Amino acid sequence: MASTKTGLLSIILIGVLLTVAGATYVYHATSIFDEVEKVNKEDAVTQFRRVVMLARAQWIKTKKQTVLLYETEFDATGRLKQQKDVAAELYMNSKGWPEGLVRGQGNGCEYLLTLATLREFDAFSVVTVSNYYANGYLQCAFFIENQMWFEYNAGSGVVRQKIG
Repeated sequence: MASTKTGLLSIILIGVLLTVAGATYVYHATSIFDEVEKVNKEDAVTQFRRVVMLARAQWIKTKKQTVLLYETEFDATGRLKQQKDVAAELYMNSKGWPEGLVRGQGNGCEYLLTLATLREFDAFSVVTVSNYYANGYLQCAFFIENQMWFEYNAGSGVVRQKIG
């Protein structure tokens, strides 16, 4: 009889310990997933800024109304390598900032976001893009789950992150 009580007590104790261990794991794993999502959002904004600055640099070099952005990567020695067979064409405004597409040809903001996040954008929830013109220049606002994520002003080239 005593061994039955000891066996039952052992099973209950093991169950409680497994529950505590599982709850601890879920608690810590949730914060890790939140941190990963925050880093992914920040990285996407950084990549968006990169596309804007690469386009600006090409415009400064060529002064053309459209520029080509080539896919770039670092090789094993650390040198920057451009793949000239993979390029995206961007429309530039009179101030030399990218507007993505010629006005009336589509959503330039979505196009810029797609170029910036081509590889890692699957991690995000629903993204909504607002595309409008103010003072003759494209204004972009990007929302994740109805919260302002970041915005881009093609009149000044400013990319401003709103949430973490």
